[in-house]
Amino acid sequence: MVRSLLAAVSLITRCPLGKFLPTERELQSCSNYFPVVGLLLGILLYWPSYYAIAWFSPSAGGFLVLLMLEAVSGGFHLDGLADTADAFLSSRTRERKLEIMHDSHIGTMGVAAIVLVLLGKYSVLSMLPPWQVGACVLFCAFIGRLGITCYLLISRYARPNGLGKILYDRRPYGGVLVGLVLGLGASLCFFGFDFLWILLPPLLFVVLWDRVCRMQIGGATGDTIGACEQLLELLVCFEMLYFFS
Repeated sequence: MVRSLLAAVSLITRCPLGKFLPTERELQSCSNYFPVVGLLLGILLYWPSYYAIAWFSPSAGGFLVLLMLEAVSGGFHLDGLADTADAFLSSRTRERKLEIMHDSHIGTMGVAAIVLVLLGKYSVLSMLPPWQVGACVLFCAFIGRLGITCYLLISRYARPNGLGKILYDRRPYGGVLVGLVLGLGASLCFFGFDFLWILLPPLLFVVLWDRVCRMQIGGATGDTIGACEQLLELLVCFEMLYFFS
C-alpha cells in the first residue's frame, strides 16, 4: 500500500523520492491513490497560497499561487493539454491525431490552449481573498487528481501500447470510492450541504471528456489524461468564483 502510494506520488508529482523506483505491479495499482495524493497536495498548498495573496498584491499573489499549483506536477499535465489540443483541433484522421499527440513538438493550438487555461486560472486566483484562494487551490489539486482516477475507470486506452497503458491493467474502483468519500468530507467542511454542486460538475465533465476522446481518437492516451486534469482545475476555479461571489 505504501509503495503504491509512493508510486502515485512519483507518477503525478515532482516531489523528490530519492532512489525509489516503483515496480510494474505498483504502477498498475497506483491510480487508486491519485485522489489521496491530490488531497495531500491541496493541504500542502493551502497556507502558502493563503499567504501569497495576503502578503502580496492580487496580481503578484495570483501569479505565485498559479506557479505553485503548476510546479507540483512540473508542467507534466500542461504538456498533455497542449498535445491534445494540437491533435483534436487539427481536423485530421484518427491515426494522424495519434501521431500528432506522439510528437514532442507543440503547435499553435497547443500553445493557445496552455495560455488560455493558465490565464483562466490566474484570472480567478487573482480575484479571490486569501482563505478562498486556499480553498480553491486545495480543490483544484484534489479534484484534478480524483478526475484522473474517474477517467481511468470509465475510459479505454486508444493505443495498442504506450506509457499510459499500464494504468489500464487494473481498474481503480477502490480509488474512485475513496476519492468520492474524501471529496464529500472536504466539500462538507468548506461548503456545507452545497457540496454536491462542487463535485457533480467535475464528474459530469469527466464523462463528457471520455465521450469526446472516444469520438476523436477512439479512447484515452496519457495526453488526454493530462488534459483532463488541467481542464478540471480550470472548471474548479470557476466553480469557486461562482460560489464565493
